[in-house]
Amino acid sequence: MDLQLETTPCPLCRADQPTTVLSGRDLLCGVAGEFHVVRCGECRHAYLNPRPDEATIGACYPSDYGPHKTTVAVAAEPTGQIDDAMDNVEQCDKLPRPWYLSKWFRMIPGPKWLYYWLTDFRTQFVPEGKPGRALDVGCAGGDFLMTLRDAGWQAEGVELMPEPAAVAKSRGFEVADGTLEAAAFPAKRFDAVFASMVLEHLHEPRETLAEIHRVLEADGWFVFTVPNFACWERWFFGSYWRGLELPRHLQHYSPVRLQQLLDEFGFDRVNIMHQRNLNNIIATLGLWLRERSWGRRLGQSLIGFTDNPTMWWQLILAIPAKILAFIRQGGRLTVVARKAS
Repeated sequence: MDLQLETTPCPLCRADQPTTVLSGRDLLCGVAGEFHVVRCGECRHAYLNPRPDEATIGACYPSDYGPHKTTVAVAAEPTGQIDDAMDNVEQCDKLPRPWYLSKWFRMIPGPKWLYYWLTDFRTQFVPEGKPGRALDVGCAGGDFLMTLRDAGWQAEGVELMPEPAAVAKSRGFEVADGTLEAAAFPAKRFDAVFASMVLEHLHEPRETLAEIHRVLEADGWFVFTVPNFACWERWFFGSYWRGLELPRHLQHYSPVRLQQLLDEFGFDRVNIMHQRNLNNIIATLGLWLRERSWGRRLGQSLIGFTDNPTMWWQLILAIPAKILAFIRQGGRLTVVARKAS
């Protein structure tokens, strides 16, 4: 299938006043061509233009695309149910428990507190309180669906790509094939909707946000993650920045524009958190090294690290990651909002 490009006005405000911000190649998957990120002269949103059309964008996603792989997150993030979640990892996936997750180690107050603090990456958020019905948009192989199920939620998914959707179904989840709009869920069906690294891939994010608002109960949770286009990483690394992921990332959000967009669609109590991890920086260095013959092997290793990082490396990198998040310069954002009641 040949990739077809189309020009578009701003997907958020429909103005047609683009100014080119940067240009680059697909450094991750090798899709041929040069791609351009532009900024809207009216609302200041950044987006890919021209972009792959909806009929052929599937050609940009290889079968081994990292986010579609299924992993076992034995180092789950701290939540109110972390001890139960850790106990369930061994039962669900039948893997041996690492010593640092064993019950005897977690009974020691100092190391346990330090471990929880260091592993609070803010890459996931599961609402506390009584679990309800949850939807994961772009659920891939169902890893986060398992986290929700272990926390007591009745979890369902939506996945565009058939291979990861089949994996999630094999793990016992109801998964709608295709887009959220095509799934046509009843209004107010869900108490929470999650979308991890999804909104940047959408051709028409306004339509998806409207649909999420429709299927949420009043006061329901909307939790999502996106790259932070306004962070220092993007300015410093330019077209090598991992968060660009040309041409798969069609939208490039800033915290300010996200706040405006959520206000417009009837979400309030918005909390935009800077994630405490350095995955973008590590993968960016990997992309840069892979372009050089002497660094190709190391570069590939660094890129693969971000798909399934080891716990020890995450602990080592936790302190600088927390500093960047504290000064609000994280390369990825976790956004928590509520549907206005």
